[in-house]
Amino acid sequence: MFGKLINYWANQFITEKLVQNAGFQRLAAKTHEHVTNISQKGVPFVADASKRANTFAQTFKENLKSEAEKAKFR
Repeated sequence: MFGKLINYWANQFITEKLVQNAGFQRLAAKTHEHVTNISQKGVPFVADASKRANTFAQTFKENLKSEAEKAKFR
């Protein structure tokens, strides 16, 4: 219990000091900008990968169905 209280107050103190630090604010803003840019660049890639996965799954399903039909007649 005592350890949790100390941890809470230490986190509060550190958070307040970081909020007041101009260098940390610049770092946070730049990090946010980079993450946003990377996320926006990744959207088309994810959409394309999703489309390819759907195509693969559909083709695989059709191929599996075809092979199952062939196996029935043997």
